[in-house]
Amino acid sequence: MSGTWRHYEKRDYEGTNSSLGCGLAFLGVGILSLVLSSLSIDFLSLNTWGHWLLVPAFFMIIGAINNKSTDKRVRRDVLAVVQARKAGRFLLDEIAADAGVKRSHLLRVLMDLRGEGLVSYKYDSQTGEIILGEEVQYQQAPGFEPARKGEAPVPQAGSERKYCIFCGQMLDANPQVKFCPNCGSQLP
Repeated sequence: MSGTWRHYEKRDYEGTNSSLGCGLAFLGVGILSLVLSSLSIDFLSLNTWGHWLLVPAFFMIIGAINNKSTDKRVRRDVLAVVQARKAGRFLLDEIAADAGVKRSHLLRVLMDLRGEGLVSYKYDSQTGEIILGEEVQYQQAPGFEPARKGEAPVPQAGSERKYCIFCGQMLDANPQVKFCPNCGSQLP
């Protein structure tokens, strides 16, 4: 893929929450096995193997806490860089370098910060630069369906107006539009 390609995978930071949930489930079964063992109750033979679930539960919970801490630090660093720049046109690589964040992570963090109302920006539809301090009004294309995980987005055939195949943002009819002003992805 070319260097200007910026499509990102939408994610809700589920890794942190799902690993914490799984760790807590393992912890619950491990504790249940200890309780059943102390009461001499044989349920699914938990008293013989259930206590071993406490080991992976510990590591899952520690990993989830570490992921949450890292996410919080990255968000704080990106927000500080964006607030320091206030307004203007910038390359994403500049912001990523100043925040000490991988460029691939920067897009998701920026979208989350914008969704929470902490920053405002849009992308230049010609150059793909980020324009801080300006807002983009999200207008979803009628009938837009986001691509499922692992599937490539497919443009809608016969569409009168153009839209971003990644986020569904309606675009100007201008054939010069190369980047989505909402998500910054390069348009086909």
